[in-house]
Amino acid sequence: MELEGKWTKDEEGYMDFDRPELQRYYEAVTGKYHQVYNRYLEDFDDEEEAYYKAKSDGYEMVTDYKFIKDKEEFATTYITPAHVVEVWYQTDVLTQKRVYDKGFIRIYSR
Repeated sequence: MELEGKWTKDEEGYMDFDRPELQRYYEAVTGKYHQVYNRYLEDFDDEEEAYYKAKSDGYEMVTDYKFIKDKEEFATTYITPAHVVEVWYQTDVLTQKRVYDKGFIRIYSR
C-alpha cells in the first residue's frame, strides 16, 4: 500500500489533506507513535530513554533531510512497525524557500 497527496495547514495549525484516507492514515500512524513514545516518557521521565525504548519497539519520529523522489527534502518521518509516513514542505518556485503551511505526504506499508 502506498498513498501520496498534498496537505495544507490552517491558521490554527491544523492539517488538511487533499484525500480523506490520507488524513485517516496520518492520524492513525502518528497517534500510535505518540501513544508509544508518551507511555515510555511517563514511565522513565527521560526523553532520550523514551525515544530509544520506542525505537526498539519499532516506533520512531525523525526530522531531517532525506531523499524523496530523487530530491533532498526536509521531512518529518513517522515510523511504526506497519507504516511509514513522510511529510515534507512545498518549495516556492521563485525563491526556492520552504513554504511552511503546505506540502506533500507519502504513506506506505513496511
